[in-house]
Amino acid sequence: MTSKKCDLLIIGGGTGGLVLALLMAKKGKQVAILDQKADPMPLPRGEILQPNGLKVLDQLGLLHDLLSSDVHVNEKIHFHQAAGAHLCTIDYTRLDTPYAYSLILLPEVLQRLLLSAVAYAPNITTFWGMSFDRLLWEGGRIIGACAGEGSPRASRFETQMVVGSDGGQSRVREAFGVPYQTHAYADGYVTMVVDRPPGFQKDSRYYLGKEMIFGAFPVSRNKIYLFYLVPSKGLEAVRARGVEWLKREMCSLHPGIEEMFAGPLQEVTSWQQTAYMRCFRVRCDRWVVHGGALLGDAAHAMNPHVAQGRNAAMTDAVVLADVMETCFKEGNFSQEALASYEHARRAEIRILQSLGDEMVLFWNSASPPLVWLRDRVFKKVQDQMYLHDKLLKTVAGLEIAPFHSWDRFRAVAP
Repeated sequence: MTSKKCDLLIIGGGTGGLVLALLMAKKGKQVAILDQKADPMPLPRGEILQPNGLKVLDQLGLLHDLLSSDVHVNEKIHFHQAAGAHLCTIDYTRLDTPYAYSLILLPEVLQRLLLSAVAYAPNITTFWGMSFDRLLWEGGRIIGACAGEGSPRASRFETQMVVGSDGGQSRVREAFGVPYQTHAYADGYVTMVVDRPPGFQKDSRYYLGKEMIFGAFPVSRNKIYLFYLVPSKGLEAVRARGVEWLKREMCSLHPGIEEMFAGPLQEVTSWQQTAYMRCFRVRCDRWVVHGGALLGDAAHAMNPHVAQGRNAAMTDAVVLADVMETCFKEGNFSQEALASYEHARRAEIRILQSLGDEMVLFWNSASPPLVWLRDRVFKKVQDQMYLHDKLLKTVAGLEIAPFHSWDRFRAVAP
């Protein structure tokens, strides 16, 4: 087994882990990244970079390059009833510049940009296609990790700090011994990427029915990301009916869907051209241990309705990098020294997770009273700019604030 030394070992080469590596490299630290995947795997879905994520990328000097690539600058999201009526428009242009928009893109676009930046950083070493096996402990403190055991690449990493950025099913979290709770939502989404139909406006769209959601988000100049709500327990039955049946169901939700997307959907002829996005929430009793921390979904996966997964991970990375800089200066990586990272982030994450749960309750519902209430709230958000702006700034990650009783009253009052 080869022995390697570094200041920081990041396990998981997703967005949050890569951003943290770049931030710590700028602070002069020797960083190693370990990931079991050999290369980013393209998925047939899109992702939203909210203003808080754009700000992080701008600080890294990467936003200009990202904007120069094939991505979609999104200014508005329109919500419609399945019956046809317009419910609400969320307008990013009401935010302060320079981040008065969101970006929608294919996941691999951002991933490859970050990987390119990592490759040019002389003090970052990457180990792709190498699985994490176990942590190394000494006196109750993490001092490293072993990976690739049983293979020619087996390595022992000796480090001051280990960060788990390996997603909602985090093996690092298990190795930390951190108590946590996972909640699997009843519904997930069949996703696909198709040609962008002629005449499709530049803004994104949601169509909401009774336990039915259809979304259409442009992700590039020529492609559009479609997603359709399918309960996890009914996924096998949907697959048994066939992809043609699913496409008919999607088009039947709203007259505008068939008119606009029937042509592009002809491209999808098999399940291999789709993916299924399961949704779950993770809550950890703590995010830090002696010599270790959790980042992004490993610490706090949330429902995708709030569109903050990758963005929250990038914000985590900024806060954690600042905390770790002090830890390196003082030579103290105790749980107590790292706790300020968790304290700085937990309140906002709790608000986002709770908001995601509320959205699931109303957006995904088949109950007529809840559907009626959902549509009423959307119309109030459209009419009352206070509610619109508070919701927008929260989802944008700029001013994350809880919705109080007075807000809820205003959202449903006649």
